Amino acid sequence: MCSRYTLSKKEKEILKAYQVKLPPDIQPNFNLAPTQEGLVITADEPGIAQKMHFGLVPYWSDTIKMDFSTLNARSEEAATKKTYAPLLKHHKTCLVLADGFYEWDKKSGKPLPYRFVLKERELFTFAGLWSQWQDKFSGEIYRSFTIMTTRANNIVGKVHDPKFRMPVILDEHEEGLWLNKDLGVTELLSLCDPYPDEQMDAYRVSTAVNGTVINKVHNNKPELMLPLNSQ
Repeated sequence: MCSRYTLSKKEKEILKAYQVKLPPDIQPNFNLAPTQEGLVITADEPGIAQKMHFGLVPYWSDTIKMDFSTLNARSEEAATKKTYAPLLKHHKTCLVLADGFYEWDKKSGKPLPYRFVLKERELFTFAGLWSQWQDKFSGEIYRSFTIMTTRANNIVGKVHDPKFRMPVILDEHEEGLWLNKDLGVTELLSLCDPYPDEQMDAYRVSTAVNGTVINKVHNNKPELMLPLNSQ
């Protein structure tokens, strides 16, 4: 499961890691939530990064309203699902840029947030699928994406339980493969495995991150990412 993540890096840092053309007016997001815009690189246009909405709206949908079940796509089932199978078949794959993600430990009865990061990569990508929806009457175009998930590794599983999910994090070699249009569906899905535990870190953050909107304003502050004992 991945319903909230971060992309806090500035333009210079993104360009250092990914040699792509960036859209104008990129703003850091310390609490990127469903329907908000994330930054993705698609197999169709690998030379540019695009803003798309988090939470996939299928191209065949009658409405732009997002179903929260499409925030994530279970990699083990994606090839047989009406929503995702055509996207895999037609290589609507994308890299979702991120520098961390949040998960909540609910074992105590209260949702306690943790942030997960990579030890040696300040910026990385999730495996994603994207879709373009167009309004039949106005012609409005809405591009959106979902994040692939796999079974949790130990470091993520400890927050909830061993059956918990985690986003598919791609290493640098796998990023190129995920965008490779010559690969078949089976080959693509073989990339969707848990990221190595020894390459990840996790730490508690403030419950202030639990809310996505406060007083009708996006809850988006850098201190949301800080370790709990440093605030």
